Amino acid sequence: MIITLVPKSLSKTGTVFQYLSPAQECNLCNLKNVCHNLKPGAYYTVRKSREKEHNCFIHEDGKVTTVEVEETERNLMIPKNSAKEGARITYRKPDCDDTDCPLALECILSFARDHSKIKINSVHSTKCPRGLDLIEALIE
Repeated sequence: MIITLVPKSLSKTGTVFQYLSPAQECNLCNLKNVCHNLKPGAYYTVRKSREKEHNCFIHEDGKVTTVEVEETERNLMIPKNSAKEGARITYRKPDCDDTDCPLALECILSFARDHSKIKINSVHSTKCPRGLDLIEALIE
């Protein structure tokens, strides 16, 4: 379990969010090491929200809440020829622009960064409905 700080809007138990990176303004804050103790690009689930709030000059309501989080797996469409359980691959976004696709959130609209390293935990049977050589996988 990791203790961190998140905006109040993300502090409900069960909320899933992606940590991207610190804002430049965070360098001036005494709490930056608690807010930014997560892996960039990783997804987290809030497991417990605590009562303690702190002032924050970059978030909308001016407050952050103390929460307990854990890293969360997520589904992503990956090239079929790379889809092997336990493999670590370099992710490349598919060459597609169909935002109406039923799997767009696991594919072109995911927050996975192009050329990032990912670990494949398991491979599902769901294939690309648009005919690209992609398959759905659960990744870290």
